[in-house]
Amino acid sequence: MAAAAGASLLGSRPAKAAAALEIGLGGAFTTIDPHFFHATPNHTVAMHMFERLVDREADGRLVPRLAESWTLVGPTLWEMKLRPGVRFHDGSPFTSDDVAFTFQRAPNVPNSPGGFGTFLRTVSRLEVVDPLTIRIHTHQPAPDLLLNLTYIGILSRRTGEGASTADYNSGKAAIGTGPYRFVSFTPGNRVELERHDGWWGPAPAWEKVTLRLLANPAARTAALLSGDVQVIDTPSVSDLARLREDPRISVSSVPGIRFMYVVPDLSREGESPHVLSNSGQPLPRNPFRDRRVREALSLAVQRTALAERVMLNTAAPTGQWMPQGSYSYAPSVGIPDFNIDRARQLLAEAGLPDGFRLTMHSPNDRYPNDARLAQAVAQMWSRIGVRTSVEALPWSNFYGRGIRQEYSMALWGWGSPTFEAGYMLTNCLATFDRERNRGPYNYGRYSNPDLDQMIFSSVQEMDQAKREQLLIAAVERATSDVPVIPLLMLENLWATHRSVTISPRRDERTYAPDIRPA
Repeated sequence: MAAAAGASLLGSRPAKAAAALEIGLGGAFTTIDPHFFHATPNHTVAMHMFERLVDREADGRLVPRLAESWTLVGPTLWEMKLRPGVRFHDGSPFTSDDVAFTFQRAPNVPNSPGGFGTFLRTVSRLEVVDPLTIRIHTHQPAPDLLLNLTYIGILSRRTGEGASTADYNSGKAAIGTGPYRFVSFTPGNRVELERHDGWWGPAPAWEKVTLRLLANPAARTAALLSGDVQVIDTPSVSDLARLREDPRISVSSVPGIRFMYVVPDLSREGESPHVLSNSGQPLPRNPFRDRRVREALSLAVQRTALAERVMLNTAAPTGQWMPQGSYSYAPSVGIPDFNIDRARQLLAEAGLPDGFRLTMHSPNDRYPNDARLAQAVAQMWSRIGVRTSVEALPWSNFYGRGIRQEYSMALWGWGSPTFEAGYMLTNCLATFDRERNRGPYNYGRYSNPDLDQMIFSSVQEMDQAKREQLLIAAVERATSDVPVIPLLMLENLWATHRSVTISPRRDERTYAPDIRPA
C-alpha cells in the first residue's frame, strides 16, 4: 500500500484574522483530556488542541496530519514519516518519542468511563526508528489501523508524563500541537481557546474561540438569534422553519453517520431491573433474551413516523448503521417492517400474550430530540401490550449508569466516522472482552461467538473488496438476530449568523477552522 502524501488542509491563509468566535454546542463536553472519554463533544473540544497522526476532512476523506506519509511495509508492519518542524504549544519540538508516549498512555487512563484501548487493540508495539520515523507493529493484519488512529490525539511526553486527567482539565498538561491552545475550562459551561500562532498549518481565521455548552435547544436558538453566539450545532428541529425564514440566519446540513438505536439488556438470564409483570411484580426471567421479543419490539416501531413527525424529516428510517450507498452497507438489510399483528403474535409465542411493563432510559441532552424520540417509541410499544414509560436523564448521569448495565432498555446513538461497518461491529456488537479491547461499547452485553468470528475475520482482510463482502455478511448476520433495535440515521445540522460560513462535517464535530467570516 502506497503512502499518502501531504494535502491542502484548511484552505488559504486569511488576509486578516477576525477577533473572536462564539460557538454554542448542544452535547456536554466533560474533559480536556483527549484520552479520557470517547464521546463526540469531547472530540470536538480536543481536536482544536491535540492533533492526530491521521485525520479526516469535513467530508470524511482521510488526510495526513502529524504523519506526513505512511507505507504498509508488510502485513503487520506500518511505517510512518512524521511532519518536520512541528512544535507543541510550549515551544518544544514534536518527535517520535511523543507518539510512543501517547500510544502507552491512551489505553491506560485511570477511571476512564469510555477508553481508547479499542483504537489501538491491533498494535503490538511501536518502534522509534529516528526522531521523525516510527514503525507500528500489529498483532495481525490491520487494514483499519489508519481509521482508528484518527481518534488518538498526540500528547507531549515532556508535559504529559505523570499528568492526570485533572492536570489536563486545569490546563497544566493541556499542551498539544493543534491550531488552538488552552485558555480555560469551566465544567458544564465553556472552554476558551486562543490561536496558536506557531501552528504548522494555515492560520485559522479566529484569534479567540469560545465553545459554550448550551444543552437546552431553545437556549441555543435564543443565543444565536440574540447574537450571543455566531454558530450553534444541533438546532432544535422545531426551530428549523423559523431559523430558515430569518434573513440573518443560515442553516447548513450534511447527511450524517449517527445511528439511533435501542439496546435491550441481554446481560441477565433472570430478573432485569426495569421489567415488571402487569401486576407490578418482577418477571422471573429476562424477556429480551428471547429473540422473538426483540423482533416484536422492532416490528412495533413505525420508523417513518419517527423520521417525519418526531424528527421533522431531519432523519431517515434505517435497519442498519451505515448510510445507504456507503462502503459495507448491506443492500439486503432493509428498513424493518411495521406489523403490529405480527408483533403481538411473537409476544404470545414467547409466553407473554398480555405483554409486560418496561421502563426505558434515555438521555435528554445528548442527541437531537433524544427524549422525545424515546417517548414516541414507548408509545408504539405500549400498543402491543409492552406498557413502556421513559426516564430521561442528563448525559452525565445517563452514560455512567449505562456502562454499568443498570438499564433494561435504553436509547443510544453511535456514529461511524471510520465510514465502514466494522467500527460498530467491533465496538458495539462483538462480545465484551476487556482484556482484548473488544466490545467496549456493547452496552447490552450481546454475545454471539459465530458473529465474533465473522467480525474479526473481516477486519483483518487487507483486500478492500473482499473485506467489504465479509463486513456485509457480518452485518446481515448481526441484524438477523436483532441484538439492538435500529431506528434512524440522523442528518447533521448547524445554524449560523450570515456573517460567517461553515463547512459542515459528516462526523458532527464543530471545528473552528471550518468556520470563516463570510
